[in-house]
Amino acid sequence: MAIHNEMRTIILLILFLLSLAVSAQQIRVKGVSRVKPEDKGSYILSGVMPGSHYLLVSGEGYAGLSLLDTRRGRLRVISGEPGAGYEPAVTADGKRVLYRSDNFENNRKYSSVYSFNIATGDKQLMVDKERGVLPPVVSGDAILLKSDMMMRVEQSGKILLKGTGGETFLVIEEMMPVLYRGEERRPLMPNGDGFYIWASLSPDESMILYNYQGRNTYICDTSGKVMHDLGLINAPKWLDNTIVIGMDDRDDGHMITGSELVYYSLQEKKRRVLTNTENRSEMFPLPFGNGKKIAFSTDQGEIYVMKIRVR
Repeated sequence: MAIHNEMRTIILLILFLLSLAVSAQQIRVKGVSRVKPEDKGSYILSGVMPGSHYLLVSGEGYAGLSLLDTRRGRLRVISGEPGAGYEPAVTADGKRVLYRSDNFENNRKYSSVYSFNIATGDKQLMVDKERGVLPPVVSGDAILLKSDMMMRVEQSGKILLKGTGGETFLVIEEMMPVLYRGEERRPLMPNGDGFYIWASLSPDESMILYNYQGRNTYICDTSGKVMHDLGLINAPKWLDNTIVIGMDDRDDGHMITGSELVYYSLQEKKRRVLTNTENRSEMFPLPFGNGKKIAFSTDQGEIYVMKIRVR
């Protein structure tokens, strides 16, 4: 009888610990503060700099790209070129910012890609006025560059020999996610024909996050098998391997009428609301500060940083 009671106690303890593990997927908001740029301008949040207190911001229509110091509001201009703020990429070491700039000649769009060295301020031209240039994609410190005419991977300024890199890249080609791993090119259509947006790899590179047809957001594995239906979460981003953050925005067909930040816990299989404000539309959240903060912008061009705790 004593052994039976002891075993029962152990089982109950295990179940209790498991319940704690499941419930440990909630985000607690510790505080929200506004970052005021020194020029008092309006900006779009474009990216974050890993391991630092700097954000990447852009002007209206993604014109230009600048570093924004979240502590002092100081701005450092990286580029003033059109399109520079649309999906810039940062190497994992935080040393280089990659961005694309656009220009039109005879009603045809040509794009270039530049690498900006944070330490020196030097700018390197990597792709010069080509057609069909995709935004640069980073895996660690390796960079995938692709246009209608070429595809190559670079690291520390040196072109890697084809097939020698073990990096994994995810891009959107013709509105479809495509996974590049070594010499393999793997097109994916986990939900069938249609257009896919906001695709990204999980931090451990085992899952793919994406939005299908501008409707629901999903997660599939790297073979294209759908694993999770997250519901309505726009502009989704991985906070870590188990939590996705995003926004629930509403409009009247012409302008944004409201937007709140939301998140989804894969372990709980539940969507929760992070913000609930009547006078502010929170949009385009990005993980920041080693997962301890979330940066976001508003429809009024304001930049905010939210301190969080995952428990």
